[in-house]
Amino acid sequence: MLRASGIQWDLRKVDHYECYDELDWEIHWQKEGDSLARYLVRIGEMRESIKIIQQALEGIPGGPYENLETRCFARERDPEWNDFEYRFISKKPSPTFELPKQELYVRVEAPKGELGIFLIGDQSGFPWRWKIRPPGFINLQILPQLVKRMKLADIMTILGSVDIIMGEVDR
Repeated sequence: MLRASGIQWDLRKVDHYECYDELDWEIHWQKEGDSLARYLVRIGEMRESIKIIQQALEGIPGGPYENLETRCFARERDPEWNDFEYRFISKKPSPTFELPKQELYVRVEAPKGELGIFLIGDQSGFPWRWKIRPPGFINLQILPQLVKRMKLADIMTILGSVDIIMGEVDR
């Protein structure tokens, strides 16, 4: 939504997380702010995603590999391991860590915008409070301004270009 309105903003470039700084890619943007601009930005982002994937694949180091599927099929099945109870018992404990007593907000670039997670820790393994801020909820806020003075037939195009997922906006 923001990049289709003339602002070159992408958290992967701004926050410099993961290995995006090592890859060659551009921020696609349009200045019109309409449904066509949002569509053109999405198409450009798909092309850039392909470039990112190709560069990441070229960066994978070579060396020996093991096909775990063939090893799984080659071993003899133990009937005790296939019992109903064994399949639902945790085979490996999950790692535990202590959340410090502080507030933390982390954001990443999601396909529709910024996905934010807010945590309040209380020095235990579980957060005292947490909130997920999906991008669809933020994009929905501008909908009344987008549909002003529009024809009824244009509303479906606008909704499609905003790409609202109603499961996200129930918060």
